[in-house]
Amino acid sequence: VDKIFIIDDDSDDKSIYNNILSKNVTIIYKKKIIKNNYANQLYKQIKSDFIWMIYCDVDEFITTKKNITNTIKDELITNFNDVDCIKIPWVMMSSNKLEKNPKSVLLENTYRWNHNIEHPNDSTKFRCRYKKIEVKCIFKTNKFNYIWDHHPEENNDEVTIVDSINKNTHIAPKGKKKRKLKSLYSNLRENDIKNGYLLCYHYRIISKEHCKNKLKNNQFYKNCNIDNFLSTDYSEIIDETLKQKYIDL
Repeated sequence: VDKIFIIDDDSDDKSIYNNILSKNVTIIYKKKIIKNNYANQLYKQIKSDFIWMIYCDVDEFITTKKNITNTIKDELITNFNDVDCIKIPWVMMSSNKLEKNPKSVLLENTYRWNHNIEHPNDSTKFRCRYKKIEVKCIFKTNKFNYIWDHHPEENNDEVTIVDSINKNTHIAPKGKKKRKLKSLYSNLRENDIKNGYLLCYHYRIISKEHCKNKLKNNQFYKNCNIDNFLSTDYSEIIDETLKQKYIDL
């Protein structure tokens, strides 16, 4: 990675950045970044400086899986060199009922949902992801003029879009009205997680303490309660993919 931009959405505790000393990391303090779509404002400023970009949240970790010793860069060079955007589905991680925040999320949070089974829930935010699950994207900056939270859009040329599991392809014609880049992946299953080229591990719940803090500070959860959160803490499968990669570093 040549450069990391961290957009802080009005955090109370700025000390979390004290140990980030690298010149390749820029921290930007903003408020209401979703409402103001600040990420797109930043994107327009920096897009010409880079060939590829990843836009994800700090609790989302994109990693290689099928070719597990490859880096993301390796995959871009070898398996995705002729595409413009890669849609990478979430894999939903769980806390396994941890009370307090772990010292290391990657080392201690190793349980996740079983994506072969349904998880019914009446809440839209905590809904079942059996049929469709969100994606995050890696994309070429010279092909897209605009970004949303889950994907880029307004392609200024005909673009090739693939999923990161089977590399299924579709061609999106030039122009915003004809785009078909959607924010969901259909029917993610355990075999897909085992054999996908790239996955996005999503640590939505890392502890009970973490859930309580989200209820206080996160606008997306203002109508939720702690029971809503914990009802979706499905600790069904042990997955140490990111733990092992972290250790190997």
